[in-house]
Amino acid sequence: MRPGVRHFILLAILVLAVGTMTAQDLQIVQVKSISGLQDALQKATPGTIISLRNGNYVGENLIVSNSGTREKPIIIQAKNPGKAVIHSPLEINSDHILIIGLRFRENGNLQIEGSGNRISRCVMDNVKTGKWIRVLPGSTEIEIDYNTFENKQSNLEFERGCQLMQIIVRNENERHHIHHNLFRNIPQGSGNGFETLQLITENNPFDPPAGNCNSLIEDNLFVRCNGESEIISVKSNGNMLRGNVFQACKGSLVLRHGDDNTVFGNFFFGAGEEGSGGVRIQGTGQIVAGNYFQGLQRFGLGMMDGTPDDLYIRVERAKILLNTFINCNNTFQIGLNHSKHPNGTVPKDCLIAGNIFYRDLEQATDSGSSFVKFVQDDQPENWHWQDNIVYGYDTQKTWNGLSVQDPKLKFIKSGLAIPSETTPHRNPPIQSTVVAKTDLLGSTRAGSATLGAIQYFPGLSTVNILTEKLVGPGAYK
Repeated sequence: MRPGVRHFILLAILVLAVGTMTAQDLQIVQVKSISGLQDALQKATPGTIISLRNGNYVGENLIVSNSGTREKPIIIQAKNPGKAVIHSPLEINSDHILIIGLRFRENGNLQIEGSGNRISRCVMDNVKTGKWIRVLPGSTEIEIDYNTFENKQSNLEFERGCQLMQIIVRNENERHHIHHNLFRNIPQGSGNGFETLQLITENNPFDPPAGNCNSLIEDNLFVRCNGESEIISVKSNGNMLRGNVFQACKGSLVLRHGDDNTVFGNFFFGAGEEGSGGVRIQGTGQIVAGNYFQGLQRFGLGMMDGTPDDLYIRVERAKILLNTFINCNNTFQIGLNHSKHPNGTVPKDCLIAGNIFYRDLEQATDSGSSFVKFVQDDQPENWHWQDNIVYGYDTQKTWNGLSVQDPKLKFIKSGLAIPSETTPHRNPPIQSTVVAKTDLLGSTRAGSATLGAIQYFPGLSTVNILTEKLVGPGAYK
């Protein structure tokens, strides 16, 4: 295909992508140097498309201060995706800016402040700065999609404060959307502050005040994201994390500060990684539903004790519903404690319903691993078990709502455990009908069904999981 034809088609796609723009609205500016780009940014008006030719853009910081509109955004794009390489910091202080198809290297990080801005189909590879993308408080509706973030070697050079992506909010209905990104090969840092993705309330209050952020983190793939023990750290209220896949990551998805967050329909695969974990929670009203955990070496699900200084907020009114745990060490840790407070306030008023906890002793790596561990032998308060199955733990005791029985799972070619026709059926817990209307595969839960994250249906033999082909720039349709 001739370059001119390819460029015309790309522009036509952009017209479709922003909805109401027409070909007559397009103001196309071609640039080939850092000075040309700076000049184009200063002159841009709603509807301007700044098209970067192949090459390296090296120089002073780039600042976008002119705004587009929802109907006519300002678009900054690579003429050939991935071939325009930004080596300098790019700062967006405006609204409705679309960054498309750029590659960032050296000091090419992003800082975003505004509304309706989008970063799409870009690549950040071994950027030298600590933070790669930072979204400032007061911003709304920031979309970050179909990008690749990989090889964060700067984690080996900085002491802390190296979150790859840091989104700072005020829990004022920000509605950010992070989706279909590939996070890959993030080496371990020297301690705290090396999260791959941090969603944090401004000034980091241990217990954020009332108000929801309502952001959505979905359909992202995390591969060998080993920066620290928190792969994703949520320190905010009222967010949804769903459909993400974690593979061989030395860490966990952590609801660290904040309340009323939902973790739904995610896959967690330890894949032999010693520090791999599932979900760890603090706070009130957290929901962990319809997730699949397999081969995790550290723990499947962890709940922290509360501490007197509120560094760790007590877990209250959590709902752990219809999850599947397969061959996880220390499957369910209740009352994990901080070293400064070895016996804090235990979780209370929690519901654990419809889960399958399965362990094949021949496959598990730690034969001494426990299923449920009550730290310091403190029983949680006002705790409710309902219709849960546990299997493969020699010393497991039974009590109301937790039965020891074989769930009759079958392992398919991919290694996943799925229900069979003889897997026990139950009516779904009443509390799950709102938060988990569907199972992990999208099937509606109705009437008597198998427990756990995946429902049985005749012919069930495969499970489609997010792969590298379905995220990042090459997956965009």
